[in-house]
Amino acid sequence: MRYNRLLLFLLLFLLCLNSMAQPSSQNTLIQKGWDALVKDHDDEAFRYFFLSYEKAKKDRNETDMAESLLYLGICSFGSSYEKGLDYAFQSLNIYNRLEKTNPDVGQIGRSKCLQLISTIYSRQKKYAQAKPISREVISILESREDKSGTLGLAYSSLGSLYEQQQLKDSAYYFYKLALKDFEKSGNQAYLPNAYINIGESEMGRHNDQNGLDYFQKALEIANTTENKQAQASALLAIGRWHLNHKHKTEALFYFQKAHVISEALSDKLFEIMTVEALIELNEKEKNYFEMSRLQKRLIFLKDQLHSLEREKIVKSLEMQFEVAEKNRKLALVSKEKEVARLTNYLLAICIIVLLTALVTGYLYLKSRNKRDRNLLKTKEALLEAKEKQRELEEIRFQNDLDHKESQLSAITLQMLQKNELLSDIKSAIEQQPQSEQQLIKMVNRHFEQNNNWDDFNLYFESINKNFYTRLKQLYPEISANDLKICALIKLNLSIKEMASILNISPDSVKTARYRLRKKLQLAADENLTNFILSV
Repeated sequence: MRYNRLLLFLLLFLLCLNSMAQPSSQNTLIQKGWDALVKDHDDEAFRYFFLSYEKAKKDRNETDMAESLLYLGICSFGSSYEKGLDYAFQSLNIYNRLEKTNPDVGQIGRSKCLQLISTIYSRQKKYAQAKPISREVISILESREDKSGTLGLAYSSLGSLYEQQQLKDSAYYFYKLALKDFEKSGNQAYLPNAYINIGESEMGRHNDQNGLDYFQKALEIANTTENKQAQASALLAIGRWHLNHKHKTEALFYFQKAHVISEALSDKLFEIMTVEALIELNEKEKNYFEMSRLQKRLIFLKDQLHSLEREKIVKSLEMQFEVAEKNRKLALVSKEKEVARLTNYLLAICIIVLLTALVTGYLYLKSRNKRDRNLLKTKEALLEAKEKQRELEEIRFQNDLDHKESQLSAITLQMLQKNELLSDIKSAIEQQPQSEQQLIKMVNRHFEQNNNWDDFNLYFESINKNFYTRLKQLYPEISANDLKICALIKLNLSIKEMASILNISPDSVKTARYRLRKKLQLAADENLTNFILSV
């Protein structure tokens, strides 16, 4: 029973030490204080937290003020419950005000303050007051996505309080909730103690093997995270399990291993726990000589613990006085520097005005010169553009002239062909009368004459320079008839018009176009006319 009471007291103490997660703010002083606190450097941690509070107060930053006070409470309660509660209530009042302007920050901060107050009440054995406060923390955080571990700590606090009242089932229920929350958030700092709590509850329910499994899980995580306090607690729990099962050799091994670790810790509660366990083991072994030695060590440790608590109180007061005195000196120095600062300020203004005037004049002259240079460049560019425009107009005039000459040649060619045809018909009729069928044959023979296409090609090439040459280069397999089709397509003639000129049927023209598409290797969605016009 004595071991169980001490273990419960130690777990409550660890809960309070872990009653805050890593600082969520970007305040570097709070972060440095937290790092020092984790390493058991309480004096250094208190210094950083107090400096953070003074800075936040000067800057009128209520969020940092509240958080600094909260950490001052965490750092102070070990030496003075009253001081820890005082800081916690000051922080709570600020967070209550922040709830109106920033509800999320206010409510999360308020829940952390309440959990600290609940843990201190538990240390003071005010269990009836601690229980409703932890329940309020749970009601605030259950509906939120809490990653700080505060919700799990509240569950653990209630479990410890029910354990104190011998309500094993209720304690086990809340220990389970705490473990689930810590595992969900992946909070490695709190998991060892959660596993130890569950393990103790399992042993109380006569599930000894389950209890050992949880103790070993706690030791595994403590070793991984190098958490010395958790290592000592887990080793003690495993040793206690072996002692209950009369494995005295194994129990001695784990107790001694825990004792070696606890000797290096600044918190002597852990060494007291290991010495208590060793005394109980030697008592069962009836090793009275070793018991006597250990009891002397236990008395010394308890006296040392009380002395350390008193030293912490004194150091805390000295620290506050030291910081306040430093602030007073800084205020005096600040007043002396104020006059020099104002003088330098006025001098700097004069220099800035003078420099501004000089820079403005320089920039004005530079801008004016740049504007003149740009104007000159613009004029030169305008003259150059006019010269290019004149050249383009000459070229366009020459092109128009060439085009008109080509059109004139085409018209002349058409008139010549028509006159030749009429002359042939007239001569034939004068020589001897012919039947209509013979006249049609004569006209057809005239259509089939190759010299007509020679003249057409001459006219066509004069307008479309190198058209046939380009097609032959791109598609060597193309025939003379295909070139005729391409030329007529280039003139944008209809299928009917093309059939009339070529003296074939429209269907034959369509077949010729289809074969031409294949030779030109055109895709199904490509337009033949557009392709020919682009050549």
